Parts: sequence; structure tokens; C-alpha cells
Amino acid sequence: MASMKTRLLVGGLAILTVGGGLWLGLAGSGRTPADAPAPSAPLANTGAANGNPAPLDPAARQALLNDPAVQGYRARLQFGADYQSFINTSADLDEAQRRQRAEALAKEIDRREAAGELALSEALLLQIGLAQAEGGDEAAQKARADALVARYQALSQAREARNKTPDARFSQYKSDEKRIVEEVMALDSIPDGLSRDQYLRQRLQEAREQAYQ
Repeated sequence: MASMKTRLLVGGLAILTVGGGLWLGLAGSGRTPADAPAPSAPLANTGAANGNPAPLDPAARQALLNDPAVQGYRARLQFGADYQSFINTSADLDEAQRRQRAEALAKEIDRREAAGELALSEALLLQIGLAQAEGGDEAAQKARADALVARYQALSQAREARNKTPDARFSQYKSDEKRIVEEVMALDSIPDGLSRDQYLRQRLQEAREQAYQ
């Protein structure tokens, strides 16, 4: 039998393949994706003659840490860790703690989506994960998921109305997004030990970076 999380996920993602799907937060904004790949070794000098990374001197290290791109990358890693920690430990929290942390994470998801760091589809996935982690019976979780789907569908339609002629990069991303969602939801097993929603977010991130590079 499909798990509750899978059923919520499938229900939420259904709107991705109907009526053009959810609209990416970057559409028509003129912004570039904030989730650009970070350097593989941001805090080390990889040009050492012996092939081993040499530590940066303190001043260079601090300058690198102060770089906005590095700070943004570290913040995204921290957000991902905070989100996954809540998903993994929510059952151990009391109801008040669980609600407080879920509300804080939901606000951060909204902020990052509004800033163009998350596609609407990714934000919806994360919010549905929170809805499931908050607990309650199946009817309560479904009600929360239905409310999220309605909210994001309305937001998608509003953005679609404002952006009648999306650029070629956005059109390419939307085409790839629909294909990726269908592929991932049809998989019997997920590679690399990831959950289905984690793997989907990874694939969507790669598609967004490719479309906007």
C-alpha cells in the first residue's frame, strides 16, 4: 500500500502536468537562479603542486567566507539540513514544538521561493513534507495537503496571467520539468538512497541550472 507521504506527494504533483504546470518563481523577473553550483572546494587551494589541497591563509579564508555566493551556498546547505532534521525527528517532538518548527520552516520555504531560489513545484514538495511531518490522522494530513495544492495552484495561475510570454529558457525548463516529474514518479526504485521527493528536487535543480546557465 502506498505510504501517506507518497499519496500526498502524488496528489500535489498532479497539477504539474495539467494546464502548463506550476510557474517557476524566476519567470519574467529578470533574475538568475540563486542555486548556481558552488565551488567543489570553496575553502581550500586546490592548485598545490603535490595535488593535495593546501589551506588558505586566514585573510584569504575570511575573504572567501565573506563572499556572498559562498554565504548563500552555506545558507542553502543549512536550510536543507534544518529541514531534513525536522522531517527525521518530528515524531519525537511535542505538538507545540512540532507546530512551531513547521511554521518557521514553512515561512523560510516561502521566502526562498519568493526570492527565486525554489521553483513553485519544489516549494510545494517541501510544504507537503511538512504537512506530513506535522502528524495527525490521514484526514487532517490530506486537508493540509489539499489546502497547499489550492494555494500553489492559485499562485501559479496568478503568475501565469502576469507572464503571458515566458522567455525561451523558462519554456525549456517547464518542458524538462514535466518530463522529469513523470519519470521520477514512475520509478520503482530511487537511486543513491534518496527518497522520491529528494531525488525529484535534485533532478529539478539540475534542470533549472542547465536552462539558466
